[in-house]
Amino acid sequence: MGYPVIYVHGIGASAKAWKNFKIPDHASFYISFSNRFANPANQVPELGKFIDNVLKQTKEEKVILICHSMGGLVARQYLADYKDSHKVEKLILLSAPNLGSIGLFFNWLPLALIIIGLFGYNYVWPLFFCLIALVWEVSSFLRGVLLLSPAAWAMRPHSSFLKQLNSKNMPENVKYVSVLSDTKDLPHWLVNLFLFREKGDGAVPHSSQQLSLKSVPNFEKLDYSEIQINLPHFVIPRQAEQAILQALAL
Repeated sequence: MGYPVIYVHGIGASAKAWKNFKIPDHASFYISFSNRFANPANQVPELGKFIDNVLKQTKEEKVILICHSMGGLVARQYLADYKDSHKVEKLILLSAPNLGSIGLFFNWLPLALIIIGLFGYNYVWPLFFCLIALVWEVSSFLRGVLLLSPAAWAMRPHSSFLKQLNSKNMPENVKYVSVLSDTKDLPHWLVNLFLFREKGDGAVPHSSQQLSLKSVPNFEKLDYSEIQINLPHFVIPRQAEQAILQALAL
């Protein structure tokens, strides 16, 4: 048997996001954070305890972390905080927003539109703005994103959370694999084209999914690999089985 695998979900999701995906010859475990919308730094203690419990149960010395989206930031923060005492053999990042998500740069806009609509309720056009904002908020929530949550603020480009995380060295005795998605699905492709102006999965730009010197000061010393896939951001945990198996084999 190989090292146990822990699946770490992204913002607004839970262990159910993975649909109990299991890998042959590896015990599989699925964490659900108690607060799905917390700042990633505040989820590190919970991940640390979960890792310790898995190791106690399996009697192994290390784990493999497979992380989607914000879950990758939680795992990176864990490794940065416990650089010399971590218990991770390999970190597999599935579309993690290492430099943030440009879409969340506008996370305040729906609230602003709602306020404009409420103050201008005697007119049609402010109410129209309000309706747009409500649809925006609801559609985001249905995808698992609470736009004004601590998690969303943390994943904005140049957020204080990302600045501190990306200023820290990562342990060099861990294998790192980034699974990078460049989807050709039409609505997500349009986001890539007009908002990101580069490749991406419709939620996280390609350059943000990568680890680089911009996100890890000692990047050049890491054992790092990349795998390319073509999936929209929110379906990756359910459909990236082959990429995960490939990442485990590296």
